[in-house]
Amino acid sequence: MKKVTVYTLSTCPACKKVKQFLDDNRIPYSLIEVDSLDGSEQWAATKELSRHNSQVSYPTVVIEDVVLGYDLDSLKAKLQ
Repeated sequence: MKKVTVYTLSTCPACKKVKQFLDDNRIPYSLIEVDSLDGSEQWAATKELSRHNSQVSYPTVVIEDVVLGYDLDSLKAKLQ
């Protein structure tokens, strides 16, 4: 199984859809809700996210490489 990491904001509708898609398809993932972290943890998570996505947009799904936003076709292709 491929390692999946999802960077989200707790109030982001597209982020919730990505998480729901992964949950519905029983795909394990690491979740990083950036806005729920403390200051130093939030800074570190944002810095790590910027390595994968220079725009630092949410959601960002990292599956060996990056899938930006709520793009089910890209998610399905990367998870195959």
